[in-house]
Amino acid sequence: MVDLIHSAINKIDNQATLGLLGGNNSLAYRVHEIERHFHSREEWIGKSADQSGTDWSIDISAAGMPTVFQSISGNGVFGADEDDEAKVIGTGDTSNLAAEVKFDFHKLFIQAMSSTTFYVVRVVYGEGTMADAVTAKQYSEIMIKKDAAVGGTNAKPLDINMPRLTWGIHKVWIQCKNATNDATIDLFVGLHSYEG
Repeated sequence: MVDLIHSAINKIDNQATLGLLGGNNSLAYRVHEIERHFHSREEWIGKSADQSGTDWSIDISAAGMPTVFQSISGNGVFGADEDDEAKVIGTGDTSNLAAEVKFDFHKLFIQAMSSTTFYVVRVVYGEGTMADAVTAKQYSEIMIKKDAAVGGTNAKPLDINMPRLTWGIHKVWIQCKNATNDATIDLFVGLHSYEG
């Protein structure tokens, strides 16, 4: 047992690297990372007018009203047709906030859904193709159901948990799955941004 009062290296165990202070697996580092996540800045993005290149999004503070991303379902499967996925972050996208090099998806704001049955929304991330990222299970999923009695004025952002990614390296796509073929979901994305 380690004597915490007299320990010069402030360890909470007898491992060489774990403990209160130290590298990226120390308690201090991990607490700092959590703190940065909860107190980082937030920005919202919509669809870029031209997604033919690597710049797929635009900050919602840009002139005019933002355009929603749209994901299209297959028949009980994630988008069966080409371009059913929403292209959200390309390698040409950057943060609207100065000096921000990292980001994580924080929230989704659903603007419209064509079906009132359950959707599974999958946010896929990777450095290569979307298919490779799905195979590697680089995604996070949530379930959403539209309440026909609820109007748009009651809409609020939904939380989603995602790892931290790097602007200019990682790409992000959104897929959806619904029991109805070609069911659509329109949404905006909220991001946390970080300096490093």
